[in-house]
Amino acid sequence: MSTSLFVEKYDHSIAFYINGDLQFDSADEVIYHENLVIPAISLALQRFPNTDLRVLICGGGDGLAARDVLRFTQVKKIDLVDYDPEVLELANTAFKPYNLGSLEHEKVNVYAQEAFAFVNELADHSYHVVICDFTSPKSAAGASIYSQEWFQAVNRILIPTGIIAVNGISPNYETQAFWCLYQTLLSVNLSIKPLQIKIPSFVNHDYGNWGFFLGSSAKILREEITNLDIPENLNHLTLENLLKVFEFETKIAASRNQVKIHTLENEQFFYYILNDPGSEYDDDLEIANDEYINFLDIDEEVNANLEEINSFKLESVAKFWIENIYAPPEEEQKTVNIHQLVPVRHHYHEPKMTTSWLGYMQDLLSEIDVKQLVNSLLARAQELPPNIVKELRILADKIKYNQPLNNLNPKIVEFITLLSLTMLMANLVAPDSVFAKGSYYRRSSYSSGNTYVNDVGLKMFGFVLTALGGIWLSSIMNRSDDDN
Repeated sequence: MSTSLFVEKYDHSIAFYINGDLQFDSADEVIYHENLVIPAISLALQRFPNTDLRVLICGGGDGLAARDVLRFTQVKKIDLVDYDPEVLELANTAFKPYNLGSLEHEKVNVYAQEAFAFVNELADHSYHVVICDFTSPKSAAGASIYSQEWFQAVNRILIPTGIIAVNGISPNYETQAFWCLYQTLLSVNLSIKPLQIKIPSFVNHDYGNWGFFLGSSAKILREEITNLDIPENLNHLTLENLLKVFEFETKIAASRNQVKIHTLENEQFFYYILNDPGSEYDDDLEIANDEYINFLDIDEEVNANLEEINSFKLESVAKFWIENIYAPPEEEQKTVNIHQLVPVRHHYHEPKMTTSWLGYMQDLLSEIDVKQLVNSLLARAQELPPNIVKELRILADKIKYNQPLNNLNPKIVEFITLLSLTMLMANLVAPDSVFAKGSYYRRSSYSSGNTYVNDVGLKMFGFVLTALGGIWLSSIMNRSDDDN
């Protein structure tokens, strides 16, 4: 996906957007950057006294995080890696009055490349502090820098007892995604402290409170935080308000053990961003709204595991459908998350849209004439595997003579079910074009001679959907045969 950058100028400030999402407003960006940077560097100073500190900033191409790292004279080297040269150019032009020319400082080395590749080339124990200042992902691929594998790589390049600071996501608006990051960080043997703050410009854009993570391979103790030497010339952060940001509403914190870990193979973080119920956390919990957990007082280990279903891979979801179709009687009453059956897969969609589609699908299912469908399949028997044709004939006889349909071969049930779902999903995307006959309502345009031009594109779209569905079905059936 191409990247769209936009700088909005006001009388005395600017706001920066990437793909329509606010990255910072100069009126209050200090709240974000001071909370991301200052606790991490201050803790490193406490743990490595009289040491020349080396700091890596991943992302942060606007130069604002680097500005705050440069407040500390004990920091002798800063490497900054950001994949977008256009953002780096803005840092040295439009953003320079705000980052104070940080990327041109002699201590700062700037690398325009992907952070993952950059880190993989580094030697072990290269830095005292790593700051991950990435934007929220807009694709599953973009979420790789929030994965277990990424944090394993970061932990490798950290000097033992070094510090990692991570930009998170809203804990009250995208609760599951926030705790997914928490559990993923814990899974690479880091001690993690989550924190949250209010940034007015983020609140005004309906982003909710904003979250971060402070971590280390060594336990982070309350005594360490309370004894931090916070610079006095900051614009927002003080030791007093720092001690408050580790507090979370108990209702929100209670869901931290109900999520899965994010990996490169199973992009749970991005799944939660798209399918997260957010602030609609469990209202059945008998917890008062004014009850809080302070994470400075607890030290936790990972309490999550890997998800078996990759909700972004169609075959994995289909397998999940089939397993639920043949669930043993004692499991039939088990509640299944309907959005796990048909999850949101694009950031322009939302779970409400999926619910609406599923309702439409239920209506369409009631209109399927199974007898006619089976007979149509038998008419093209030469194109089907012989074992499927045999089972279809058995099914056709049962339907013809009104015999019970129990004890059918599971393979034939799978075939009919997946075929029906393929046709229905294609019809949902482009109504009736699944049958390669165009839309149910006329879409046409006029040529220069005022003659109708057939909507060939829509017909072809329906044909392609159906063809792809057939290929997919064949792949699943063949793979299942190989497994058997």
